[in-house]
Amino acid sequence: MPMPPFSVSHCVTGFDASRLRPWGCRLYGFSETLPGTVQRLEVAQPLVKLVIGLASPYGLAANGREERCQAFLVSRPAAPMLVEQRGAHACIEVELPPWAAYRLFQGDGQVLASPWLDLRELWGAEVSLLVEALEESPCWTRRLQRVEGFLAERLQHSRRDVPEMLRRAWEALQRSGGCAPIHQLSQQAGCSGRHFASRFKAHLGQGPKACARHIRFARAQQLLESAPALELVQAAALCGYSDQSHFTREFQAFAGCSPGAYARGGWADIPGKPGSLLKGQEN
Repeated sequence: MPMPPFSVSHCVTGFDASRLRPWGCRLYGFSETLPGTVQRLEVAQPLVKLVIGLASPYGLAANGREERCQAFLVSRPAAPMLVEQRGAHACIEVELPPWAAYRLFQGDGQVLASPWLDLRELWGAEVSLLVEALEESPCWTRRLQRVEGFLAERLQHSRRDVPEMLRRAWEALQRSGGCAPIHQLSQQAGCSGRHFASRFKAHLGQGPKACARHIRFARAQQLLESAPALELVQAAALCGYSDQSHFTREFQAFAGCSPGAYARGGWADIPGKPGSLLKGQEN
């Protein structure tokens, strides 16, 4: 297993972003010093994530596409991606549900359909000014407050919103770990199955079945993170998969490696999973 030399990592959690609370957003700060270049595996997730880098840009790679970005949005890709980092770097990460992302980006369909997008292409020079202001401030609380205000302004003044019944359906899927019956959700929304699926995809970027798959996988991935020694057949049953084979196929699709390899993989002294898992170098 590849293991880089000693590094220092720090995570800022517990920030109360009260202005973003109505939209279910969470903010985190990260800083890290790496002795060299590291490629991390980032698996597909049901939430939309904004990453605002404060030092060197990140290298992003997935499905033959490569790009370097200082600040970017990661939607809900159907496949894993590699994120390359090097040296000393810091960032602020924002997690938000897809219905909040729809409002934040004014209903722009490409946002929820793309694996990642450079925030400068979406918001222009304002992103560069935000990054400069964050780099000039050494205080993490002030940094997080500045990002909170930046996003709150956009959310409050947006003219686009997801219908309440779709928001409730997404939240029901999230609470159930992706196991809520889709036909029940459509009935509760007062729609036919086809109409419900069409509206769900139009506003949230993917249909309810695809969304359920993302959420179910995220639950399985978090379970393997917290209990790597758990038998795979047990993990499959706990997360609502029909059998271990189904679990393995879905995990391979979203993570690019088997659940067993994912559970065993990792570095000794830095968080995350090595990109070599996706490249098939892990045993």
